[in-house]
Amino acid sequence: MMKCIICHGEEISLAEVFEEIGVGSDIVRVPVTVMLCRTCGERYYTRANMRHLECVREDIANKRARLDEVGKVLQFR
Repeated sequence: MMKCIICHGEEISLAEVFEEIGVGSDIVRVPVTVMLCRTCGERYYTRANMRHLECVREDIANKRARLDEVGKVLQFR
């Protein structure tokens, strides 16, 4: 059984989380399935997870990514 390196909890299981990638003043949310500590929220990424996120960053940078607008954030001045 895996123990969390942060809180030493044992409630670690697969979960879908969102990684956020900044693009100018926008944020792209990327769903990723990782091992997640249910006690403290620490995330554990596989090499495949990291490769996927690197490919997403590259696709965004090269304007190959299909991105859907899902909302708008407004800032008070």
